[in-house]
Amino acid sequence: MKIDRNKLYKFLFAIGLLYFCFIILDVPKIEPQWEGYPDVIDYKAQSKESLTSLNFYATKPKENVWFFPRPFTVPLFFKMASSDSYNMVMLQKTTYCICVISLLIAILNFISHFWVKIIAQCGLLFFFTWWNIVGWSDLPISESLSISLLFFWFSTILFYYKKQSVLNIIFLVISSILLSFTRDTWPYIILLFFLLNIFISIFLSIGSIKKNVSLFVFSICLFFAQSYTANVGQRHWMPMFNSIAGRVAQHDDYLAWFKNEGMPEADTLKTDFGEIKDLELDGRVLISKRYCDSTYTNLFLWIMKDGKNKYQKFLLTHPYYFFLQDLSSESVRGNLFSYNLPYYKGSEGFFVNADHVFPVFNVWFYLVFFLLLLFLFFKTKEIVYAFLASVFILCVVNALITYNADALEIKRHLFITTIILEFISISTLILLADYISNLVIKKPLKTL
Repeated sequence: MKIDRNKLYKFLFAIGLLYFCFIILDVPKIEPQWEGYPDVIDYKAQSKESLTSLNFYATKPKENVWFFPRPFTVPLFFKMASSDSYNMVMLQKTTYCICVISLLIAILNFISHFWVKIIAQCGLLFFFTWWNIVGWSDLPISESLSISLLFFWFSTILFYYKKQSVLNIIFLVISSILLSFTRDTWPYIILLFFLLNIFISIFLSIGSIKKNVSLFVFSICLFFAQSYTANVGQRHWMPMFNSIAGRVAQHDDYLAWFKNEGMPEADTLKTDFGEIKDLELDGRVLISKRYCDSTYTNLFLWIMKDGKNKYQKFLLTHPYYFFLQDLSSESVRGNLFSYNLPYYKGSEGFFVNADHVFPVFNVWFYLVFFLLLLFLFFKTKEIVYAFLASVFILCVVNALITYNADALEIKRHLFITTIILEFISISTLILLADYISNLVIKKPLKTL
């Protein structure tokens, strides 16, 4: 008896997705963690602004009130959750399921063989139950939406590569906006991707160059729009102060450079922060206590007026600093490839299984997979290989930008790096299996 392969695949696919969603969404009603975390307080306050008010999207600091304006995506989701943390947690989990399913469908569109599709579905769904990813959805902060919307952005890019329809372009634009406004580092990555996309499309001679150039222009507009909201909300002063106190103050020559550029309180910075050894522990507490210290009022004013441009100039003229050579290689590796951070409830139930498996690879494997993607791309001219290779480049750039943007809580900001690199590695193995299957079996089987 012959079995219709397509019907069997759709059945297995539906069962797999239902089971995945059940695992993610089957949670007891518990009090969300980190309810009193400053980020959560800010998100809730901003979510109460009207959607028709510019102040929701370009929020200004409040006088005589401790409030740190945020990019609008997370407050938008809080508004959808009625500013309730438990509702926000459930919304994050639902969003995660939708974004993972979207990415899975997009990846499977580039796989032709039945058994490779089945293996890909099972392997990737199991990977997406890794608590290092899912666990953040228990916390009403930006990490969960940031990773979920990144997955959705990946999926809309792949759908766009399959067909440059108006609908796919609209979804790509929307996903780019939502992802960008989860964090102020994402606009750089989105801009870089759409620039790479132009070169990839020219090399492959596929798609409309006008559409790709238009998307690049859109990313430039998005970059400046977010920069405008960041300036209005003065969102750069805190992370910049963290970097100056946490890294610059450790080196006399760096402090001298900033002092020559007009930065006040250089000597005070050296006295207060020059001997910090561990930014994750004592450094974080020591620096955060100074946010409201009148001693640094002139420094804060300088940061808000000239500091951002001066810091960017510093990064461009100090590659040793930008490429993290002023830090110990051990701490850099530990921060760049962080995972399973002990800041939230540990994994339990089904999630323990993935914790025993991931991460599977290390930095040498990641480099090998990147080179393999380049080889397959130049050999086959298939755009999916270029996409994954581009994501690898974006991941490296994002790690450098994020590391230099804020010296505090680096591990929490960069836990995403290992996730992306593992995703690239798993996807590369799946696509390689499909490529070999195409060589061995010239025509995919229609029936079992």
